[in-house]
Amino acid sequence: MASRRSPSAPEWQVILERIESQNRVTIEAVEVNRAVLEQRFDSLEGRFGRLEGRFDQFEARLAVREQALDRRLSLLESVVERIARESREQDAALELAMRELRVSVQELAAQVHELRAEVQENSARIRDLTARMDALARLEERVAALEKKMG
Repeated sequence: MASRRSPSAPEWQVILERIESQNRVTIEAVEVNRAVLEQRFDSLEGRFGRLEGRFDQFEARLAVREQALDRRLSLLESVVERIARESREQDAALELAMRELRVSVQELAAQVHELRAEVQENSARIRDLTARMDALARLEERVAALEKKMG
């Protein structure tokens, strides 16, 4: 059996020094990376803070515009409501006026019918009177002729 020999003190020291050296290099690399990451984090915090400020300003402007739009919308809604109410009122008034016009047209049609009947009656009377006048004129001519003969 081969016996295991313990390495001599100097060999362990060399290995230990190498490990310590590698650990120092690793620690320095970690420290450098930590410093770089902290810088980046600080930079990002600054940018984030500026973005938050801009976002807050944007939200405030948006709120103001939203309030203005809400006021405009309310005004438009009230105008539309008023126009709709007035339109309904006008529609009702127009319906009433149209009913009254229909009644008036019917009354006028009845009056026109009556007037036509009266015109026809008057035309018949005028023809009768014209015939009488013609007969009277012939009688007057005969009377004038008789008076002339007697005369």
